[in-house]
Amino acid sequence: MNRWKAFALHLLLSLVLISGIAATALLTWYPWGLYRISGLDRLLVVMLCIDIVAGPLLTLMIYKPGKPHLRLDLSVIALVQAGFLAYGLHTLWQSRPVFLVASDVRFDLVLASDLDESQVAAAPRPEWRRLSWSGPRLVGVLPPEDSAERQRLLAILLETGRDLHQLPEQYLPFEQVRDRILANAKNQPGGDREPALPVMSRFGEARMLIDPATAMPLRVLPPA
Repeated sequence: MNRWKAFALHLLLSLVLISGIAATALLTWYPWGLYRISGLDRLLVVMLCIDIVAGPLLTLMIYKPGKPHLRLDLSVIALVQAGFLAYGLHTLWQSRPVFLVASDVRFDLVLASDLDESQVAAAPRPEWRRLSWSGPRLVGVLPPEDSAERQRLLAILLETGRDLHQLPEQYLPFEQVRDRILANAKNQPGGDREPALPVMSRFGEARMLIDPATAMPLRVLPPA
């Protein structure tokens, strides 16, 4: 086997591995097309580029049939590539969606890295007190009616930059915000005229098509 064949084989294996990771992430963590606003595409591109540099390109540079210690060199490359891949997987894990928070006017996608353990522990329901491993939990949130509580939350926002959707202590069952969502959902211009609301994350925004009867999210609409 010459170096180009070794490079091609290593590249193929790397592409298969990254594709498997991407497919697993999409199927597990990104329902309703949430990948469109999650930054997943950028993260996977970075992982792929680093993986190619740390693996196939190094193989191309050092591979030479009959070279002394070739097996050792290839083992070192494999370890380096595994290290970069492990770091990428950790970053992907930290960036996974854990809550889709519905208010009366929009949806907010909350990632694992947006919250810390003390905040999650303050959630009112036990199932909300741990970060999901299997995709975002659908919850609701509403502005408090009490003026003192509004002032407290405003102070938190000004001090930490955390809005309501990043405060699990404020989470409500989705059913408690359903009527307000349906009342405020606006029809998309043109198309099928189904109701939709903005959906936002720190990586971008789009519009979420919702069921006109239940307000359940259906899919993130692609850019017009």
